[in-house]
Amino acid sequence: MNTFRKGCLTSFKKGMLWGFLILGLILSTLVIINYQKPNRSVHLDNLSFTELDRLQEIDHLRASVGELIWPGFSDQVIPVILYNEAYVFLSGINNPEAGWKTVPFDKPMGGAWTYINSTPPHFRQPIISSEQIPEAFTVKVGDTYAASMTTKEWTEIQLTQMIKNDLPPFFKPVFPYFLITDKLDSDWHISAIMHESFHAFQAEQAPERVYSAEASNTFERSYPWKDPDLRETWLNERLLLGRILKTTEDQIFRKLTKEWLVLRESRRNSFSTSKFTDYEREREWLEGLAKYAEIQSLMLASNSDIYEPLSAMKDDGDFSYYKNGSKNHNREIKQLQSDFRFSDTIFYYTGWAQSEILDRLVPGWKSQAFEPGVYLDDMIRLALEPEPFVETLN
Repeated sequence: MNTFRKGCLTSFKKGMLWGFLILGLILSTLVIINYQKPNRSVHLDNLSFTELDRLQEIDHLRASVGELIWPGFSDQVIPVILYNEAYVFLSGINNPEAGWKTVPFDKPMGGAWTYINSTPPHFRQPIISSEQIPEAFTVKVGDTYAASMTTKEWTEIQLTQMIKNDLPPFFKPVFPYFLITDKLDSDWHISAIMHESFHAFQAEQAPERVYSAEASNTFERSYPWKDPDLRETWLNERLLLGRILKTTEDQIFRKLTKEWLVLRESRRNSFSTSKFTDYEREREWLEGLAKYAEIQSLMLASNSDIYEPLSAMKDDGDFSYYKNGSKNHNREIKQLQSDFRFSDTIFYYTGWAQSEILDRLVPGWKSQAFEPGVYLDDMIRLALEPEPFVETLN
């Protein structure tokens, strides 16, 4: 009996020893990986060849499938601004006026552009102060609306730093940041710039609406984000929206959509003032439609029957040829239904979900969507108005 116990104890000690050795090896590997990650852009004062290839791919993608995303989206000239911690780069425009203006407040920023002879040709200027940094949205260069976004390299560095700032000190050296940053591949970055490009399209087609919708963001601070009951009702709404998007049978789709309208109306009657309702609708229109363009661009690009990426993209080791378009769609539905964070980003997802619902209910809805006073949930309600409406939720 004692021999048996001694043998078990010896095996246990060996197992513990091996466990500690393996854990030590894993932690050491993570420390080395994290140490090798740059904390500033390697391509600080220039765009890499890979980044330049992505810019051409973005133009090619929008020219090829933009009309399928939204009528007229492929026709508009939309320059792209990319920026890192030290420089701003501009492509897709000739002889640009100095600097840029913010939207919606028309604040002048930046200075003269320096021409860079490359393929595609572009311009650059240094960031002279922290108050002169662009943002991920649309800005105005002269009279032209441009998409604005961080470089892929700087996006990954910023995300890593944001995660580090939220971690306890002992966990920072060994956290597997790559599990998160590796999701920001070239496909993602291209779709993110398509998102901001759609904002430029919105601003050109309906400037008053964009200025109003972006200005409404001032209500974000006073919105009752910390109310647990409001958070729960919002979650119920988003869970139902996810079910609707996954439903293939038309009658069930319509039934669930009616239930969602009732649920939304009930929440607003209980929690929202008119100013908060307007804030929700404006943000869903502005960010939801851009999220729709972002997700649709990946879905359409993944269809090899209608789209082929530029041959130069084969040299981008971080490019997956959009093969995960459908998987990304499913992942976005999960994000829609997630309660991980309760913030302004929910409107990106609820606006996108309503856009996909409208694709099924009203195929020509996009021709009305930029009209003054037209909101996504109203369009859904009007589309279902002739039908018997549900009074209670099942």
